Amino acid sequence: MQCQFCKRKQADKIFYIYYENTFYQMPVCNECLQKRWQAAVSAGQTESFKKRTGWYPGQPDPRHLGDQPFPQLAVEGLRTKRRLNALRSRLAEAAKLENYEEAAKLRDDIAMEEKRCNHGN
Repeated sequence: MQCQFCKRKQADKIFYIYYENTFYQMPVCNECLQKRWQAAVSAGQTESFKKRTGWYPGQPDPRHLGDQPFPQLAVEGLRTKRRLNALRSRLAEAAKLENYEEAAKLRDDIAMEEKRCNHGN
């Protein structure tokens, strides 16, 4: 997955932003994460940055890709929606990288998951 900010590097962390009562997930590379912090420091917005993101240097790193962002005890429909969103994201990335075999496999997985959802199994 590409970094949401620079769109050049592979993201290795998930950065959470809390904005208007909603959490947003943003894939980010370490370099961009540090740049965002430095921009907040330069603008005198460190407290706002900490409040919105929950991260600042010295705090544990944001979640790494593959970490579970939300409790797995969520209702089945929400877990299914998360699985489908993850598969769709991986499909888009595989297509972008022209990895057609992986994209075809992911397309089939999505179709099976959607079929399973529609039948309630």
